Amino acid sequence: MSLAARLFALPVRTAEMDPRGASGELFAVEEAALARAVPKRRREFLAGRICARRAMAALGEPSAPIPQGEDRAPVWPQGLIGSITHTDTWCAAAVARRADGVQALGLDVESAEPLRLDLLRIICRSEERAFIRKQPAAERGLLGKLVFSAKESAFKCQYALSRRMLGYHAMSIRVDLAARRFVATFHEAALPFARGDELEGVLLVERGYVMTAVALPH
Repeated sequence: MSLAARLFALPVRTAEMDPRGASGELFAVEEAALARAVPKRRREFLAGRICARRAMAALGEPSAPIPQGEDRAPVWPQGLIGSITHTDTWCAAAVARRADGVQALGLDVESAEPLRLDLLRIICRSEERAFIRKQPAAERGLLGKLVFSAKESAFKCQYALSRRMLGYHAMSIRVDLAARRFVATFHEAALPFARGDELEGVLLVERGYVMTAVALPH
């Protein structure tokens, strides 16, 4: 099953797998993140690194460690940028070279189960909630999940440059389901991003998953 590959154009490369089938060894520096990890966390971490190294290999890059930083974000080898995401049953990674004109990536996968409507106020701004309320009742939960996933992708993408953690209300999402695209608008500055700046992303709802992605060119 290939989902992430359909969300990115070259020069971004992707790899995906079910984390429940992950097996293999990690680099010693990667093991440091798993000192107290339960088996589920270890499998998901391992699957993410397997996917990342497969994507690196597709770029012609050698296998290399991808340790976890103090902020829990992956630390990519020199010259590479990437993003890793997983659910209990699916994991994906996207990787690109900075020299190929990509400066940041964001990738997120979620189950396509509808978002609980009581979480909308936490995740969505008032204008997003107003948009969702205008849609057919049967679609509102899934739209909420799409907004959540799009924010996760956009946050990961901007964090690679700003190193700033943002709350859910720091961005708003406009979803175009027909075009399979979304736009994330900053409502707080996170240098080098200013209020009003936008990130464009793509989305997919298929095979029980919601997946969103953002690729920021130079």
